[in-house]
Amino acid sequence: MQNTTSRLIGIILLLLAVNWPAVAQKQRQAVQQAASFHFSGLNGESFDFPAQRADKPTLLYFWATWCPYCKKATPRVVKLHEQFSEQINVLAVNVGINDSVAKAQQYLRDYDIHFPVAFDHESQISQAYHVFGTPVFVIVSQSGQILYRGHRYPDGIEQALTN
Repeated sequence: MQNTTSRLIGIILLLLAVNWPAVAQKQRQAVQQAASFHFSGLNGESFDFPAQRADKPTLLYFWATWCPYCKKATPRVVKLHEQFSEQINVLAVNVGINDSVAKAQQYLRDYDIHFPVAFDHESQISQAYHVFGTPVFVIVSQSGQILYRGHRYPDGIEQALTN
């Protein structure tokens, strides 16, 4: 498990250095801790993040049903969960803006989503993670450090998890 995390961190830092030099520099200067929140899922699950997800890294996926970029990214997130659920947790958060629980639940059925999904009614989770626009991807280590944050799906994550 430790080797997987080390490889994942290495790939993420490489991606940041190549694609977003300013962000990579900022990440090196100050390590950010993930904000804690209580997660009430649309499928009835309930837990606290990151306390109950500290067994492995976690991908937080902030999305909305009306977001065209989310519609393109969601199949990749679903596939990541299907193929690598033993190496990485996936949690999704519907940002709740101009959306409804009914639409979100239909989206879960349409995309065959089987990982935990929260509906952010009051935008508290989204605000804690400074989510402006969708999608937003955040990778959190087992120790609660934010390893990656961006609007782009973290390319190379599957490679990092297979090595």
